[in-house]
Amino acid sequence: WCEVSTVSSTDLELSIFTRLSEAQADWQQLKDVLHSNPYQSPGWLCSWFETVGQSLNCTPVIVVGRCRGQAVFLLPLQLKRSAGTSALTFLGHQNGNQNTGLWHADFYRGATADEMKSHLSAVCKQVGADLLKLENVPETWLGRDHPLVFKGATSSPSPVFARALPSDFGQLFNDTHSKSSRKNLLRKERHLQAAGNYTIAKATSPVDRQRGFDAFLEQRSVRAREAGIPNVFSAPPAKTFLSSVVGLDAAGSAQDHGAHPLDLWYLEAGDRIRATYLCAQHGKTLYAYSNSVAHDDMLPNSPGLVLIKEIIERACSDPTIDTLDLGLGEERYKTTWAEPVSLKDSLLAMTWKGALRMRLEAARLKAKTHVRNSSILWPLIRRLRKMKAGIAGNS
Repeated sequence: WCEVSTVSSTDLELSIFTRLSEAQADWQQLKDVLHSNPYQSPGWLCSWFETVGQSLNCTPVIVVGRCRGQAVFLLPLQLKRSAGTSALTFLGHQNGNQNTGLWHADFYRGATADEMKSHLSAVCKQVGADLLKLENVPETWLGRDHPLVFKGATSSPSPVFARALPSDFGQLFNDTHSKSSRKNLLRKERHLQAAGNYTIAKATSPVDRQRGFDAFLEQRSVRAREAGIPNVFSAPPAKTFLSSVVGLDAAGSAQDHGAHPLDLWYLEAGDRIRATYLCAQHGKTLYAYSNSVAHDDMLPNSPGLVLIKEIIERACSDPTIDTLDLGLGEERYKTTWAEPVSLKDSLLAMTWKGALRMRLEAARLKAKTHVRNSSILWPLIRRLRKMKAGIAGNS
């Protein structure tokens, strides 16, 4: 099929691009409107496609909807062939937290799930997709039901955790933590300060960015070995992608040109970086993407919890931030600070092969969701992973 094609309807013209550069003008325009998220920004996904995407051999399918020549939405998708079928999914979904698309505010307010389902069915036919699979879409977003959540959509395995941020951090701390937990966390903070050379900062210099990035990779690697948790940043393409979005080039040197999607926060005590957090400010929301903690003598003082507390406190005092998004995964600190926001998966079969794969995907997602939400099965799996890691480490 051709690199750029157009599908027309009564009110909307859809353009389909298979080169990211061809959609840059529309992409940048809608990104700046801020009905979007950082994981589908042009900087994020261009870096992703040049690294992880190339290793997965997927084809970009950038769908732009226009009304009277004005771009009103952009959906960055990818076509991937596997086991004799082709699925159209979100571009870069393997390394993002949620998928919203990019929207003009006026169009988003009136867009319906039935209309978007019809438009995307036409796209699937145009590119030869057997299955449309839209995963991790917020059930409600920006005050309304998301138009990419189709009727019959199933729950994603994990929610994201978010909350509105007040300007008064003290009140937030009191509302979310008991008196004993506040006292305990502040005690741990004092112990970290007592180690000397105590710093919590957002890396701004090339040297600090590099030190923080190296610490992040090492700490994630140690955690993966000790807990048996897969490390999504262990493969070279993923490392290269991450270095790019934190402002480092492929060789690990700082990039001094242009903005980078992720900021790197770190907590240092006793001349060592004890915890890191990768965050992105997009619009008025602070997105916490991924973190790491050193497994050393300071671990009992919970440097990761102290770091996120400080990040949230500073966000509360920042007039440009009014929302916190702690991302995917149910961790205790996330449930303490924020509330779960349900994500949905919409599957749409276009062919008999797509229907077969859809049933298999639906069964897989249902089983995964059941396990993740089980108070018995999920803790058991985590314990088994840790035991397996211990056995591997001793062999």
